[in-house]
Amino acid sequence: MANGINMISYRQGIRNKGFQVTVPTTGATQTLSLSGLAKAFEGLILSQTTSAAPSILVNGLQLRITLTINNDVVIDDVVAHELGASVAAGVTTGFPAFIPFPRALTGQDTILLRATNSSGASQLLNVTVYYKNEI
Repeated sequence: MANGINMISYRQGIRNKGFQVTVPTTGATQTLSLSGLAKAFEGLILSQTTSAAPSILVNGLQLRITLTINNDVVIDDVVAHELGASVAAGVTTGFPAFIPFPRALTGQDTILLRATNSSGASQLLNVTVYYKNEI
């Protein structure tokens, strides 16, 4: 502790990595590959499409999400709206909602995001994963 402030080393800090998943009507599975140094999965954020494709919007009631970390089903077929994605694209709170799912990682992990889509049209889903290199 320096000057009464808890000092966090660079290695202990939270990192994030983003993924954009195109979800056709047949559904999609995306491998969420993190750094080999990743030791702690902290959680994720789901949000709408980027400005690069503003006409394609995520309808949170038409997407269902499953997240599996090393064969552990963390999110099991949950409507994306309940995880922060709004009905009319965007998010329910005005900002993406962080969803904490802390899990230990080994650095050689298999993290899979499965999205099913009942909208009748392809949708884009942004996923941001938060992790640490040290526990």
